[in-house]
Amino acid sequence: MPINVLLIRERYADGHCQEWALMTTRDYADPSQARTHYHCRVKIEERHRQLKCFHDLSGFRSRAQNVIVAQVVFILLSYTLRQWQLWRLHAEVLPDQTPELMRRRLNLRKQYIVIYLARSYAQIPLAHFTRLVLELEGEARQRALAKIQKLEQSLLNSNDDDTS
Repeated sequence: MPINVLLIRERYADGHCQEWALMTTRDYADPSQARTHYHCRVKIEERHRQLKCFHDLSGFRSRAQNVIVAQVVFILLSYTLRQWQLWRLHAEVLPDQTPELMRRRLNLRKQYIVIYLARSYAQIPLAHFTRLVLELEGEARQRALAKIQKLEQSLLNSNDDDTS
């Protein structure tokens, strides 16, 4: 198996220099990609630390293999879903956020819909607004649905295309 070694020299603002080597079996067309991939390791290790320390992967109540596997799978799925949700909504890097911090950030009681009309506005909690929309009837419901779909598309695509 061929081994590639990337010799790296980092110069810092204070003038000192640090040299180190990165060994890999992958053949990179652009050697700087190896260094970029290596730096992803820090984020991955931090996420593993978060899972081990804060997501209670060890607090099993059952000795049955299938129950333990199910618990691990659901913890990992919920962790991944929370990270995706925060990343998509807030475009953040999340490796250092504990479950409690994520719960507080995604708390529906702290999310509001603000409706502006002329020089006035109403600030309505998201859950209350959702109930009001669901209680609409007929044409009003269809118009509200169309507006919400348009808003949803603009929110989901805001990171992809800021020109719209």
